[in-house]
Amino acid sequence: MRKRFWLLLIPGLVLSAFASFSCIFPLMGGVDQACSATPGMVDVTFHWIPSIQKGGTQQYLDVSWYSTFPPGGFISNGPIDENTGWFTMGGLRTNTVHHWRVNALVNGAWYTSATGTFTTLGCGTGDSSAPPTGLRLIIPKIGVNAPVNDRVIGPDGAMGIPNGKDDVVWYDFMNYGGMGGFPGIPGANALFSGHVDYHPHYTAVFWDLRQLVPGDEIGVQLLDGSYVRYIVDWTTWIDDQENFTQFAMKDGFDRLTIVTCIGSFDSSTRNYSNRLVVRATRVFW
Repeated sequence: MRKRFWLLLIPGLVLSAFASFSCIFPLMGGVDQACSATPGMVDVTFHWIPSIQKGGTQQYLDVSWYSTFPPGGFISNGPIDENTGWFTMGGLRTNTVHHWRVNALVNGAWYTSATGTFTTLGCGTGDSSAPPTGLRLIIPKIGVNAPVNDRVIGPDGAMGIPNGKDDVVWYDFMNYGGMGGFPGIPGANALFSGHVDYHPHYTAVFWDLRQLVPGDEIGVQLLDGSYVRYIVDWTTWIDDQENFTQFAMKDGFDRLTIVTCIGSFDSSTRNYSNRLVVRATRVFW
């Protein structure tokens, strides 16, 4: 199944009056979409009109979940040949708003197109696996350097589980204002979870999370390879039935929150009695 979205380019007085200058900027076209061979993913082909300036011009295509394209919060593809006006990017998350733009480096100066916005197709996942984000969660003290997958918090408020014992989930609160957020964005409370074990046979990614104390470091490697550093403020145990909303709320500071299981294990329900919550705040050193 393919679906096409187009952004109409309507010449106006400003474009006509300054055509020789404006055409240095790449002009947006549209996107073609197709469900990927990978379950739960979409392949997207982007179209644009390259800058009229030739001879050493470099182009880069940026794609993000955020219209502000925060540092580390977008993927930049390139350099793309100066005569090329399309690029195919695979593995985008289904049924999600994405933003895109094209940057052209012309004679040492950057020219950025307008921002395009589209929603990816709702391709069936075929299973309940969480798709990858490209992030990594790093906790030096306990030797964690784990891939991060993505779960969107739906209308029922359910927090989906990780795919396995070695990965971590980042929760996307796109449907809930004032909660969650992408790591590295000012004011976000980036919320992660992971398994403590696969009882009774295997330890999991957060087996040693209980060892963290205030002052310990937690890091997130972003999409562009940059590193966002957080320092633990506190840890606490809560009941497994406790309302988790308070721990997901933003408070104006750059926070990171991790939750995993802890306490006694009930083999009949296959559930732990408590949850361990770790809260950290971003630092810039």
